[in-house]
Amino acid sequence: MIQISYLSRASEAMSAQALLALLMQSRKNNVARNLTGMLLYGNGTFLQVIEGDDAVVEQLVETISADPRHTTLQVLGRRPIERRQYSEWSMGFERVTDAGLQQVEGLRDFGASDFNLDFLARNQAVVDTLMERYRSPHWDPLVRELDAKDKVIDHLRNNLARARGCIEVASLVLESVTEAGKKGPLSEEHLRLCDSALGSLRQV
Repeated sequence: MIQISYLSRASEAMSAQALLALLMQSRKNNVARNLTGMLLYGNGTFLQVIEGDDAVVEQLVETISADPRHTTLQVLGRRPIERRQYSEWSMGFERVTDAGLQQVEGLRDFGASDFNLDFLARNQAVVDTLMERYRSPHWDPLVRELDAKDKVIDHLRNNLARARGCIEVASLVLESVTEAGKKGPLSEEHLRLCDSALGSLRQV
């Protein structure tokens, strides 16, 4: 298996509906391809980690680089892995905001305006800290005794990350409906998109 992380700029500002469509498409495709990972979006910038079969991941990155929604794709890391770090996520997702960043330990002086391709490309430690919140815990199979407190903390951390992901999806649904409602009736395509998103929330 391989894990690839990359940065890219959005070719134009992503509406809530566009983000929701991108997220639902990614989750559906990733399940079919047995891929896992995490996507952060903010300030017109994407930060993503994808992991799975080498050829499948490499092909997906090529596809993304040709996607007109992305520009200036820059691979941050490409490394072989023995086990997945994002095993619980077909595609975790979070929008980067100042309020959300204040909850990330070690990033008190990092704001949403800093979440851009130029800054992140020069600060791998910041990238690692951002992605750490969605990494799944992996216990060394040789370790037989685990501290109960650590197990509880990791369990809570995973549940909090999952809750954040659900909130993000629900927020995108509500925002996209509000945006579309101001322009007129919802399209059939938008209704199907919302149904798909709500279905994914019910499965959590």
